[in-house]
Amino acid sequence: MIKVGLALAACAIFYFMGYSHEHKKFVAFQAEIAALGKAQETINAAKVKEHETISESIKSEYDARLAAVHNYYSDRVQLNAGSSNLPTVSKPTVCPNVSTADTGLIRRCAQTTLQLTELQNWVKSIK
Repeated sequence: MIKVGLALAACAIFYFMGYSHEHKKFVAFQAEIAALGKAQETINAAKVKEHETISESIKSEYDARLAAVHNYYSDRVQLNAGSSNLPTVSKPTVCPNVSTADTGLIRRCAQTTLQLTELQNWVKSIK
């Protein structure tokens, strides 16, 4: 019975030593992962800041170019029949070879083109 008790005590001691050793390894692993996580958070914060800077510069460039588009098309005559008390010229019944320019449509097309161009610039600069 004493031998069995000594064997159980030895097993308990070896179990505790193994657990202690593995627990220390696990704590070291957790500390290593925490340090790597902090380092990655710093890297991610720098990338977010860089992307925000790029996005802000492209947004300000887009706003400036959009203002230029608006200024360019604001000088154009816009057809709005209901805005004036002046009599209008009647439209002929048949007008071959005449193209009516819708300034609003042209302006919206220019805005959309500019928006897509700036979006492409943003995608290229983020990569």
